[in-house]
Amino acid sequence: MATPQQIQELVAAVQSLNLEVQALKTDNAALQQRVATREQQSTDLPPLLLVSGKCDGSERKVKEFLDACNIHFAFRKSAFSTDHAKVGFMITHMTGNALALATPLVPQSDPVLQDFTAFKDLLKQTFLRTECAYVASEDLLDVRQGNTDLLT
Repeated sequence: MATPQQIQELVAAVQSLNLEVQALKTDNAALQQRVATREQQSTDLPPLLLVSGKCDGSERKVKEFLDACNIHFAFRKSAFSTDHAKVGFMITHMTGNALALATPLVPQSDPVLQDFTAFKDLLKQTFLRTECAYVASEDLLDVRQGNTDLLT
């Protein structure tokens, strides 16, 4: 059986441990707050402007634009955590024919606005010539009637 002095020492040790636990809880809460603040700061970074500029729908610009967006999104994952955010960013960087393609999708809440891959595919299908179309356009330039080019 414990003596009163041993019990008193145990009580003092438990009280000391309780104080240490409280101090650790306070430190932990402060650290959690610092982590949350840093996470908030990193997700609040504004998107950068694309170096390639705005996409006007020309074949060359669309290729550059898609490459620039892919790179941009890869390095700013916290700012573009959803497909909707990626598509919205892309639309804000469009002009001309590309913007004319995207504009009607917004009021309709078209599902393609929620799907980054589908939106990229739409741009590619609309503005990038396929290999078959490229070959056909090259063949058209070679069409002749006798010794005369038809397109000249």
